[in-house]
Amino acid sequence: MFRKTRKQISYNMSRIKSRDTGIERTLRSFLRKNTIRFRSNAKFVFGKPDFIVHKKKIAIFCDSAFWHGYKSCKTKIHRFKNNKAFWRGKIKTNIERDKLVTRTLKKNGWIVLRFWDFDIEKKPEKCTDKIKDIIRNEGKNSRN
Repeated sequence: MFRKTRKQISYNMSRIKSRDTGIERTLRSFLRKNTIRFRSNAKFVFGKPDFIVHKKKIAIFCDSAFWHGYKSCKTKIHRFKNNKAFWRGKIKTNIERDKLVTRTLKKNGWIVLRFWDFDIEKKPEKCTDKIKDIIRNEGKNSRN
């Protein structure tokens, strides 16, 4: 079995992007197909959501199961050979930050949607339908 060196692992990890990821591109294409108007990576919104529907104050996050600590991935941390404590702490910090971002946005009147990568990959139309339903319902329940 081929094992990667620390240098190879470090290089691979450095190549992981924080924006315009595969799952973001997938969801973006479905949003466009459904003519949903959105902005990508809105830096002016707390937590920098992957997408926002500004008029309806909807913040959309595309969360990777590994980096954002989906329950099955939390148990896979034991598979790391090196730096287990670092990875456990990193993922725990990400989970806590996600909770803070969600709480803060909700407190400021935003609707927060978080989609796991496997949901976007397997059922992107279901994610898009959920967004469309919320947009439709928010039109009826306007905050203005």
